[in-house]
Amino acid sequence: MSVTRAVKAAGVAVLLGAGILMGLYAPTARADFEAGWRAYQRGDFPGALEAWRPLADAGDARAQFNIGVMYDEGRGVALDRAQAIQWWTKAAGQGDAEAQHNLALALIEGTGLSQDYDRAVFWLEKAADQGLVRSQYSLGKMFSYGFGVPKDLNRAFRWIEKAAKKGFDKAQYNLGKIYRDGQGVDDDAEASTRWFLAAARQGNAKAQNQAGIRLARGTGIAKDEVRGLMWLTLATRQTHPGAIGNRKKLARKLSSEQRAQAERLADAWAPAPSHGG
Repeated sequence: MSVTRAVKAAGVAVLLGAGILMGLYAPTARADFEAGWRAYQRGDFPGALEAWRPLADAGDARAQFNIGVMYDEGRGVALDRAQAIQWWTKAAGQGDAEAQHNLALALIEGTGLSQDYDRAVFWLEKAADQGLVRSQYSLGKMFSYGFGVPKDLNRAFRWIEKAAKKGFDKAQYNLGKIYRDGQGVDDDAEASTRWFLAAARQGNAKAQNQAGIRLARGTGIAKDEVRGLMWLTLATRQTHPGAIGNRKKLARKLSSEQRAQAERLADAWAPAPSHGG
């Protein structure tokens, strides 16, 4: 079953770096559900709602989730966060992981629901146990901060590692920091650099900055100042504030030929496909 995902985050959700899943369930073999999807794709939001509401009323969790998204975005209906949460609650109660994640983030942020970290952890655990990557990452962050659960850096590491191994760039970047700082696991410069590079390859600017620093210094990897400058250049192009100064500092040490080579590498670079979500 394909799920298209986009991200919208604010407040504490930004702190977690996970965001609310705002995508819709894509079409399936069921004709009435697919009719709603086709209507939505062509901008006929009332038509999509007309197709999906009977399904949602009959207990179809996919349709319930999609209607929740429509209320949250104000598509075909007046924007109504409370209605969105009601529909997501119905879908979450039937085990829909995306709805469970959305409820958790709403509880963390306190938008449409009273802020409740304990309840948020409950829903995150439900979704994480089903393999939802963003929930695994968010649950790891809850353990790292001690929000709704006792602070436990080892459990934080394990959940973030799960999401990182599935390709979620924010988890990979945070895992790089965890190995760098030895939080919940022994510090490991090589592992730290490996995870920073994994996130950097997906276009994560923070990770690109870290990858550049570590290549320039030879920390956890063979020293390669040209490649280091390449990553710092890419991070600078995304206006990462730390990378701007780091790039200037490294560039002053290199020859004009080396700087030109790093620029060419940056121009030729393309992000790897993202697997997070």
